[in-house]
Amino acid sequence: MYKNTKGFSLPETLVAFSCVLMICGMFIPFLMLYASGLQKLQREVEALKYLREGVEQAIVTHEFVDHTRIYKGVRYELVWKGSEDGEACVHYDTEEVCISSEG
Repeated sequence: MYKNTKGFSLPETLVAFSCVLMICGMFIPFLMLYASGLQKLQREVEALKYLREGVEQAIVTHEFVDHTRIYKGVRYELVWKGSEDGEACVHYDTEEVCISSEG
């Protein structure tokens, strides 16, 4: 009566479902870690862009003024340490990106 049935039995379905859950259980934490690392890298790239814009503007205008920008909920603060021969830094979250004219 059941010899020619087409489909999966309950144990086969449970084994397949548990395999899928195990694979998801292994890759979801990896993907979450990867996403947080990518977000940190995006913030650093935005800080470097803001630093470049600030330095270019200072070169053109010869005005070394501190600026603040909020982009995607993150506050980027451009700070000049010294004048022309000093150092420019962008502070964001708890990180800092700096450039110096000496090196």
